[in-house]
Amino acid sequence: MPLSVRIARNLIWFQATLTLLNIVLLILGLALNPNDFLEDLLYAPFYLLPLATGWLANQWRTRRPRVRHATIAVQLAIPLLDFIHFLIEDTLMWVLSASWSALIVTLLLLPPARTWFAPTAQMPGTPSQPAPPAAT
Repeated sequence: MPLSVRIARNLIWFQATLTLLNIVLLILGLALNPNDFLEDLLYAPFYLLPLATGWLANQWRTRRPRVRHATIAVQLAIPLLDFIHFLIEDTLMWVLSASWSALIVTLLLLPPARTWFAPTAQMPGTPSQPAPPAAT
């Protein structure tokens, strides 16, 4: 696995870990102050995308290009959803998530990542390449 892919995977896992901590804090907040139940429940959709990206990062061992494309798409959707949250709640969290997601997307668009996610299996029906001659 290239360095850029490992860094992107670790950043995604860190992002998912922070999201899990936010969910724990949300649950604690709901337990301590049940009056704001509906308002706090509105934050739940904002936690789904980082968790989905963490799940996708765990699927990278398959090395399928569609997993890489799905990860990039979800990473691009995270700041968009946070920007919508900014329009509603007037928080600047989208600035942090946009730069974080931009870094991850950039790492996944680098040529080593594209090469690593390229399918390695040979297509059925195509002739196999002969082995190169042995060096003497």
